[in-house]
Amino acid sequence: MTRNPVFKKKLSGDKLFVSLLVLLNVFFLLPGSGGNAILTQGDEAMHVATIRESLSTSSFLFPKFEGVLNLYKPPALFWLGIFSDSLFGVSFFAERFPSFLLFCGTSLLIYLGLRRGSATAKLSFTISIAYTLTLGVFKFSRLVMMESLLTFFIILVSVSILEFRISKNRFWLFAGGLFSGIAILIKGPVFQVYSGIILGSYSILRIFILSPKGVWTGKRRIWQELFSHSLFHFSSLIVPAIWVLVLVSYSDLGKEFLKVFFFTENLGKFSTATANQGEWIIPVGFFLYSFPFSLGIFYGFYSKLFFRTRSVRELVGSSFLWATVAICLVHLSPNRKDFYYLLPLIPLAFLGIGLFLVRKNELEFSKLLSINFAFCLGAAVLILGGMWTFGILLEQKIWAELVFSAFLLLVFVWKRKLSAKKEGVPSITAANLILAAGLLAYIQFSILPRLNLNEVPEEGPILQAKHLCVISENPWTALTFKNALPDAEIVHSVPGADRNCVDGSRYLVFFQEQLPIPSGYELIQTQAVWKRDVTLQELLSPTKGKEYVYFYRPTRNQNSELESR
Repeated sequence: MTRNPVFKKKLSGDKLFVSLLVLLNVFFLLPGSGGNAILTQGDEAMHVATIRESLSTSSFLFPKFEGVLNLYKPPALFWLGIFSDSLFGVSFFAERFPSFLLFCGTSLLIYLGLRRGSATAKLSFTISIAYTLTLGVFKFSRLVMMESLLTFFIILVSVSILEFRISKNRFWLFAGGLFSGIAILIKGPVFQVYSGIILGSYSILRIFILSPKGVWTGKRRIWQELFSHSLFHFSSLIVPAIWVLVLVSYSDLGKEFLKVFFFTENLGKFSTATANQGEWIIPVGFFLYSFPFSLGIFYGFYSKLFFRTRSVRELVGSSFLWATVAICLVHLSPNRKDFYYLLPLIPLAFLGIGLFLVRKNELEFSKLLSINFAFCLGAAVLILGGMWTFGILLEQKIWAELVFSAFLLLVFVWKRKLSAKKEGVPSITAANLILAAGLLAYIQFSILPRLNLNEVPEEGPILQAKHLCVISENPWTALTFKNALPDAEIVHSVPGADRNCVDGSRYLVFFQEQLPIPSGYELIQTQAVWKRDVTLQELLSPTKGKEYVYFYRPTRNQNSELESR
C-alpha cells in the first residue's frame, strides 16, 4: 500500500507526457496535410491514384492502377488509404491521415520503449519529441508512402523484442514475429530481413560477448538464441501463409501477384538495366532525414557502437545500433537506391541511443547537445539567408524572415545565458528542441507556401472541366491533375501525338505554349511553375526562374451549348 501513491504519481506523469506528445504531433505534423504546400515525393501521385481507382471499382483484394492490377506494390498501403477514404471521404487529407497516425504512433512507441528501459518520463518524452521534429517525419507524415507503415512496424517489432529481452517473456517474441509477418504486406519479404537482423544483432552480441575476465561463456546461450529465432520466425510466417493461401485459392491472378510480390519487385533493384547509383546516397539520406539532430545521432553511433555495455538495456540499445548499420549495408548492395531508404531506421537509432542515455554522463552530453545546437543554428541561418535572397530577387514580402531572424536571435541570446549560468543538460536540451520546432514551423508556414507552385491552379475555369487532356513529356503529370480533379475524365498525350486529344470537346493542358492556338480552342488561363533544375541565372532573368502551363477551352463545345439553349 505504501507504494501505491508513488505508482499513481508515475502513472499520472506518463499520462501528462503522452498527452503532450500527441498534442505536439498534431501541431507539427497535421498542418498542410490536405494541400500542396508539402515536400513532395514522386511515387505519391501513383499511390493516391491507385487508392481512388481501387475504391471506385471495388477492387480491394487486388488494387488497380489505370485499369490494371498494381502488382508492383504490396497492398497494405492501399488498403489503409481505401479505408480512410471510405471513412472521411475522398481527399488528400483522408489519404494522408494514416501516415500522421503511424508517425505519431512511432513517437509514442519510442516513449514506451524508453520507459520500459527505465528511462525517466522526461527523458523519454525529450527523445520522442526530438524524433517527431526530424525532417524525415516532417516530410513523410504528409505523404501517402509505405515508409510510414515501415517505420511504425520496425519500431513496433523492436519494442516487442526489447520487452522480451527485459522480461524474458516469450509471448513478446511471438508477438514481435506476428507483427513482422503483418509487415510483409507492406514491403514484401525484405521486411523479414529487417526483423531478422534486429533480432540477430542482439543474439550475436550476447553469444560472443566476453566476461570481464576475457573468457568466452556464450556456448550455452547458442541454443537459447536458436530457439528464440525459431519461435520468432515461425510466428512471422502465420500471416504470410494465410495471405498466400487466400491468393492461390482466389484465382490465377493471385499466383501472378505472388510471383511479382516475392521476386520481381525486389530483385529488380539488382537489375543490370538499372544504373548503379552511388553508395553515398544511403548515409547522406540518413543524415538528411535525421536533421536537425543529425550530429547527435552520428555522435551516438560513434561513441556507443563499441561501448562496453553494463546492462541488458544497454546491450539491447547496442544491438539496435548495430542492426541499423547492418541494414544500411544491405541497402548498399542493390543498384537502385534513394535517400529515404533508411528513413524507417531513424527511430530505431533514437531508441538505441536513448537506452544508453538512461545512465548518462552530464558533461559528455552537454558538449554533444551544444555541438548539435550550433549545427542546427548554422543550418537555420543558411536557410534564412537563402530566403532573404529569394524574397529580394522575386520581390516578395519578407516579414516572415524578419520574424524568424528575431526568433533565432532570441534563441541564441537565451542559449548564451544558459551557458554562462551552466544550467546543464536539461536547459541545452530545451534550446535544441525549441530551435528545431521553430525551424520546422518556419518551413511549413512560410517557406513551403511561397515556394510551392503547383501545376494545377487553385482557381479558374479549368477547375470546371469534365474532360481534360494533358499534353506533356512526363505521363506522371497527368496523375497530378487526375488526383486534384477527381470528378474529371483525364487522359495523357505526349507532344506530337496530341491530335488524338484535340477533338473539340476536351479541355487541353499544354506544358509549352502552342503557337498557333489549336483550331476551335481559346486560351483561358496560365499557371506559373518552376523550371526544372532552376539556376541562379534564371532566377535573375525576367522570367524569375519560372515557366508556364497553358490551359485551353474548346470554343465549339461552348457555342453548341449556347445554341441548344
